[in-house]
Amino acid sequence: MENKLITEINIEDKQISHFASFTLEQQFNTHHYFELKFNHDENGAPGMVTLEKSRDFIGKSLSASFGYAIDKLQTFTGIVTKVELAQTHGYHGILVVSGYSPGILIDRGPDLGSYLGKNLNAIVTLATKDTPANDLKIVVNAARKSPIDYVIQYRESDFEFLNRLSAEYHEWFFYDGENLNFGKPDEQEEISLFYGRNLHTLQYAMEVAPIKNNRFAYNPRKNEMLQSESKGAADQGSDDLIHAVNASNAVYSKTFNQPSLIRVDSNSELKDHVENEEKASISNLLRISAAGDNPEVGIGKIAEITMSIREVLDFVTDSLGKFLITRVVHTIDGTGRYKNNFEGVVSTTERLPVKHYVKPSPDMQLADVQDNADPQGQGRVKVKFKWKCLTNDTTEWLRVVTPDAGSSDAVSKNRGFVFIPEKGDQVLVAFEEGNVARPIVIGSVYHQNNADSNPQVDNHLKSIFTKSGHHIEFNDQDGGTSLTVKDPSGNTILLDTKESSILITAPETITLRSKNIVMEASETITATAGTNITYHAKEGFFKQTAKTDIELRAENIREVATNAYESYAKNVSVSADVEFSATAGSTAVVKSPLTEIEGSQNKLQLP
Repeated sequence: MENKLITEINIEDKQISHFASFTLEQQFNTHHYFELKFNHDENGAPGMVTLEKSRDFIGKSLSASFGYAIDKLQTFTGIVTKVELAQTHGYHGILVVSGYSPGILIDRGPDLGSYLGKNLNAIVTLATKDTPANDLKIVVNAARKSPIDYVIQYRESDFEFLNRLSAEYHEWFFYDGENLNFGKPDEQEEISLFYGRNLHTLQYAMEVAPIKNNRFAYNPRKNEMLQSESKGAADQGSDDLIHAVNASNAVYSKTFNQPSLIRVDSNSELKDHVENEEKASISNLLRISAAGDNPEVGIGKIAEITMSIREVLDFVTDSLGKFLITRVVHTIDGTGRYKNNFEGVVSTTERLPVKHYVKPSPDMQLADVQDNADPQGQGRVKVKFKWKCLTNDTTEWLRVVTPDAGSSDAVSKNRGFVFIPEKGDQVLVAFEEGNVARPIVIGSVYHQNNADSNPQVDNHLKSIFTKSGHHIEFNDQDGGTSLTVKDPSGNTILLDTKESSILITAPETITLRSKNIVMEASETITATAGTNITYHAKEGFFKQTAKTDIELRAENIREVATNAYESYAKNVSVSADVEFSATAGSTAVVKSPLTEIEGSQNKLQLP
């Protein structure tokens, strides 16, 4: 005797007791879709609705439960998004009410987010925290517990963002009819299916696919290349799965090389990522497709499939294996008959591949510098994007592009242009390889509060200012080109192209210090001081040389020698307008073939 199907479908508080058909499509990593068809304006049919009232279904909650046993009902809750009337050949039409699982509530439209130092559980919770729990219950149980240094949600709906995280970190993501699960549930319901009884068709497929890959990433913090290659082997599984893996390696013998799609900081982290990716690829090598009439079949459940196998004298029951159901379509017709078709992978699957998900294509973004005190001393900065969104954490430490950077034999550090943006600066952020996981600062931009180009005439000024006011200015104005170096105290070096001159100015002191200093002028050297000029040679001698004349002129001139004083010339003339005095402490010697001493009173002549 055929079991009677228990079915209850409600739209908000209205029970739909008569319908033509009900279809529910469920699959991992996508919204579930339902479609309910029933006649409209059917007089005398209990619970029917008129066309005028059907529009009120839009936006309402639909709940469905069905099964053969009251304690094993399949349940589903969704949201009606569309009501339509289908009519043909002048007959009364069919009312079609359709919609999706409540995951569409977080598929509202492109959004932004910036998450620093949080694990997947925290990121999922923050991204969906403004969704009422009564409308959508989210269960978060990610396998990865360690924090991720930095994650960006870029012009993705919250659902697309979670779906991408599921794909990149190989976490389960599915709606089970009541809860939206991110991560593999701690417990999974198991059901039994018997081919030939409640399982009518069965396809058990084995296939080959490329599973060996080599992922690499660059870690600028340590200037090292990270690399990890998959083993291309199944750690566990049936003989069929192991055979499929070996066959895949034989067919696709070449290992493909790709950069890591996620941020990784060490070889061990990259190794874990590659292993998870390999597990996800292997899970697709052995699949089942089946159709039956057991309404207990549900998304995310484990189904053990058994069948009778004829041996020599009898039939024996053998298990084909246990399978994780990844896709199922439920159908109930107007007479209450139920059927399904579903797909599955081996039940030991830990990671699932997500082939079709939205990968962001990031554009350059504006951001404000929050910190430039890089603890590693590598000139990096932390920025905050100029976004208005629910979660906008500062970024991880980002490298800054400069026109030239590196080292040399003579310069081990900081060769090139060392210009680190200041806190509060507005910068432009791009993304390496177009990967939203790898932001990099490519330059700074001015805005109304920090730019003044009014002094410019035909764009003749080019300048560099530091935050304390140190200034280098290139002036290309016609008739007055120059190069000026200034500091806040007034120290100035001016290279005047028009006058072909260099002017060095200091409010206090100019000091030239070197082993040797040479000053050479083709015409004139002039030294002027407001008070004193002092020449001092600590060791050696002081020498003044001129081709024609050396003139010393002052109110008083004093020459002092601690040892000997000598003057040599063809002619020596010493004159005094008033008095001449020559004194010796011991002996005075005036010697020549002819010595004359003259005075106005007398004359002394010595032979």
